[in-house]
Amino acid sequence: MQKHIAASLPQESVADPADIQIVIPHRSTQGTRAALKYASRLAQGLEVRLRLVDVHVVPYGFPLDHPTVNPGYLTRRLRNLAQTSEVPVYADIVYARDWEQGLRRMLGPQSVVLLAMKRSWWPSSEKRFAARLRKLGHQVIWVECERGS
Repeated sequence: MQKHIAASLPQESVADPADIQIVIPHRSTQGTRAALKYASRLAQGLEVRLRLVDVHVVPYGFPLDHPTVNPGYLTRRLRNLAQTSEVPVYADIVYARDWEQGLRRMLGPQSVVLLAMKRSWWPSSEKRFAARLRKLGHQVIWVECERGS
């Protein structure tokens, strides 16, 4: 189940074929801010559409159309993050049973995905996830973010 956030964000959801769409999965506020900042620099002078995707996992036993968290809260949180970007951001909330499956369902073929991750010397879950996305044919860009929350 997908919910498109309209409010103060641009409402157009169909991209011109010449446009580049970059998908930023929301995992943490700090990581998402770092990814949006990087994407804004990357998009200067280009026709780039940023798509912020927040996958909310709904536990079994709860219907997908009745999430365990107030949808208004999720919408406000995503809208506040999107407004920090200098480039228009299209935001979606997806309700799914599994985070990775929910995100993969939102990706088109050969999507460009901007992943924020903390630097580490060993394979992290984020790096393994990036490898799985690449294996499926997606382009993955890593954005390093600071350690912390």
